[in-house]
Amino acid sequence: MNRTTVLRRKLIYLMILVVMLIPLYLLGQPSGGGGEGGGQLAQLRGKYDIAESDLGEISPASETMKLASLGLRGVAASLLWKKSHDYRVMHEWDRLKATLNNIALLQPHFDKVWEFQAHNLAYNVSTEFDDYRQRYEMVREGTEFLTKGVNQNRKAPRLVWYTGWFYGQKMGMSDEKKQFRRLFSEDEKLHEDLLNEDIAVDSPEARGPMNKPDNWLVGRLWLYRGYDLVESGVQIRRQTPLNFYETGPKWRLKHAEAIEDEGVLDERAQNAWQLASADWKSFGNRSVPTTAAFTIKLGQLDELIRQREDKIEKLREVTGDAYVEAEAKAIEKLDPVQRDALSTPREERSKSQQSIAEKARQFISVDYDAVARAADPSKQLEALQLVEDVKDLDERILKTEGYRKQINYPYWDTLAMAEQEERTVRARRLIYEAEKANADAELEKAISLYEEAFEVWAEIFDDYPILVIDDTAEDLYDSLRRYRIAIDSDEIPDDFPLKTFIELMGEYGQVDQDMYEQVRQTQKELAAQRQVELEEEERRLEEAAAKEAAEAENSEADSEMKADEADKTEAADESEADEPESAESSSEEEVAEMKEEAETSEEQTDGEPAKEDESTSDGSDEPKPEPQPEPGQPEVDSPGDAAVESDESGS
Repeated sequence: MNRTTVLRRKLIYLMILVVMLIPLYLLGQPSGGGGEGGGQLAQLRGKYDIAESDLGEISPASETMKLASLGLRGVAASLLWKKSHDYRVMHEWDRLKATLNNIALLQPHFDKVWEFQAHNLAYNVSTEFDDYRQRYEMVREGTEFLTKGVNQNRKAPRLVWYTGWFYGQKMGMSDEKKQFRRLFSEDEKLHEDLLNEDIAVDSPEARGPMNKPDNWLVGRLWLYRGYDLVESGVQIRRQTPLNFYETGPKWRLKHAEAIEDEGVLDERAQNAWQLASADWKSFGNRSVPTTAAFTIKLGQLDELIRQREDKIEKLREVTGDAYVEAEAKAIEKLDPVQRDALSTPREERSKSQQSIAEKARQFISVDYDAVARAADPSKQLEALQLVEDVKDLDERILKTEGYRKQINYPYWDTLAMAEQEERTVRARRLIYEAEKANADAELEKAISLYEEAFEVWAEIFDDYPILVIDDTAEDLYDSLRRYRIAIDSDEIPDDFPLKTFIELMGEYGQVDQDMYEQVRQTQKELAAQRQVELEEEERRLEEAAAKEAAEAENSEADSEMKADEADKTEAADESEADEPESAESSSEEEVAEMKEEAETSEEQTDGEPAKEDESTSDGSDEPKPEPQPEPGQPEVDSPGDAAVESDESGS
C-alpha cells in the first residue's frame, strides 16, 4: 500500500464525516429567537414540552457539567452517588453537600435525585446530631434541596407534593415536633425564601393561632400548588391520585390536632376543626381517577346507593312477579336471624336489627339478567338497560367503598364533625387541666376535672362511636389509669360513664367501633329494661300503699261506726236503767239501784261496745230497746218515761 492510497482513503473518510454532519445539523439545530423552530429534534422537544426551558430553570452550570462529561454523564453520576454515601458514613457534611449539588447538576430532571437526597438529609443525616437545633438545620437543608428540585422540574407534581409532605410530616410528627414547630414559626429567613417561591406564609391560610406561620399549613399550601399543577394538565406520575389528593385536606386536620396538643383549647381550636371539616368535604366532592374507566367522588357513596335503589325499584316495577320470586328465593338462603331482621318493618327494627338487615342485603344475590329475561317481552329491552345501569352503579359503589377504606375516609369525616363541637373542645380542655393538676399533686382538683371530662367523653363516644379507634382514645385510657391511681382504686362502679370503654380497652388493648357500639346498645337496652322494671315496681308499691291507706280509712270508718253504735247502746242502757218495773211499786231504793247499774254499764262502754245482759235482775229476759225515731220525726215518750215523770211530779 503506497502513500497515494492512504491519502485517498483519508479523504474519503473525511468526506463521509462531512456528509454525516449535515443531517445531524439539520436534526439537532437548536431553536432560535423570532419564532424559529430549529431542527427536527428541537421541534419535537417543543411539541412534547420536554425542552430545557419547559422542564425548569436553565442552569448554565448544569449544561457545562453535561458537556464536560463527554457522554459519560451516567458513569460520573454513579461515582458521585457512591461518594455521597461514603461522606455520610464518615460524617463529612460539607463534602456531602457539595457532592449532592454536583449530582443535581448532572441529573437535574431526575426526580429521584431530589427525593432521595432530601430524605437523606432530613431523616438520616439529621439524626447524627445531638442538639435539636442542629437537627432542625438539616431538616431545613432537606426542604431547601427539594425546593431547588421543584424549580428544576416545573412539571413534576410528585416533587411538589413531596415538599409539602416534608414540611408537614417531618416537622410535625418527629420526636422533636414541639421544638421543630417553634423553630419553624420563628425562622424568618426560611419564611422569606418561601415568599420568593410564591408560598404565601404571610396569609391567614398559613398562620396558626399565635399568628405565626405553621408548618402544617405551609405544607398544605405546597400540596395545593401541586393540585393546581395537575389541574392545568400535568399528569401525576409515580403516585396514586387518591394518596396525592388526600394529603392536603389531612394536613388541616393535623394542624387542628397539633394546636390542641399544645394547649389551644378554645374557640380557635373549634374554628380550626371547622376549616378542616370543610376541606375534607371538598376533598370528598373531588373527582378522583381510578383504575377503572371512570372517576369517583368519595363523599357521594350515599348518593350512589340511593341511585342503585331507585334503579332496582324501577326494575321491580318493570319485571313484576319475576323479580319478587327471584328475591324471595335469595332471601330463603339467608340464616333465620337475617330473615327475621328483613321481615321486620324498618320503623320497628332495633339498631341491631337495622345493622343486621343492612348487612344481609349485601348477601341477597338476585340474578338480574334472569329477571330481565323472564319479564314481559314488551319490557325486556327496558329491563336489560336497567340491569346494565345497576351493574355500573355496583362497580362504582365497590370502587368508592374500597377507596374510602384505603384512607379511612369515614373516620376523618366523623372526627372533623365531632371535634368542632363545643363539648369536645371542653372535654379536651378538662383532660388537659386535669393532667396539669395531677402533675402538680392537686389530687382533689384533678379527680373532679377527670370525672367531669369522663362524663362528656361518654356522651361523645355514644354519638360518635368511631372515635374509640382514634389516637385520642389511647390517651384517654392513659388518663383513666392515672385517675384510678389518684383515687387509689381499681374497681369500676356500674354507673361509671366510661365503664364499657375501660373494659374493652383492658381486654383487647384497643376498641373496635362496631363492638363498642354493639355493647353500648346492649347496655342501653338493659338499662331501659331495668328502668321499666323499676317503674313497674314503683307502681306496685304505690298501689299497695294506696290499698293500705284505703284499708286504714275503712278501718277508721268502721271504728267510728262502732263508736256511734256504742253511744247508741249506752243511751239505750241509760234509758232502761231509768225505767221502773211498774209505776205503782217503784221506790227511791229501786231508782238508786237502777242508777248504779247504769253507771256500771257506762264504764263498760268506755272500753268496748256494751253487751246485752242475758237476763234482768228478776230473772226475766230483758226487753229490747224501743226503736229510735228517724231524723225529723217527733220523739214519742215511752210509757215508762211517762210513769217516771208522773211519779217525780207527784213526789
